[in-house]
Amino acid sequence: MGLASSSGGKKDLNVELNLLPVFDILSVCICFLLMTVVWVEVRALETKQAIGGQSLSETDPKPSIWLSIDEKNNITVTFKSPKAQETSSLVSAKNGQIDWSKAQNLLLTTPSKKIESAHILPTKTTKYDQVIRLMDLLKQNGIKDVGLSPI
Repeated sequence: MGLASSSGGKKDLNVELNLLPVFDILSVCICFLLMTVVWVEVRALETKQAIGGQSLSETDPKPSIWLSIDEKNNITVTFKSPKAQETSSLVSAKNGQIDWSKAQNLLLTTPSKKIESAHILPTKTTKYDQVIRLMDLLKQNGIKDVGLSPI
């Protein structure tokens, strides 16, 4: 009886865990992280509130450009200056899309050295990529303050 009771029907607690699959998954995740971090590039466009929210010293009227995008993707460009009269130009859409070459030419012909700010007025149907491309176009033409008005 003494020999039978020593085993007592208990299970052996020395169990080997197979950790090899865990290490495989971990190594694949680390390799994926190292390979994809190369393509991550953080970019930002500085924007400010279009109207209001500035201190009193910043509210002096300065020359600015107002770009309104309608439902048909036509852009109305209005040049506002405190000393001169407002002038407007229309960039007509081509095949339902914004005509980027006309918009670029219009912004190149403006005296952008004097104009420091621009305001974009999108509609509900304006696509996000069009707004970002228009902001980028303004930044490329030397306009440092670009504001986006809420819809």
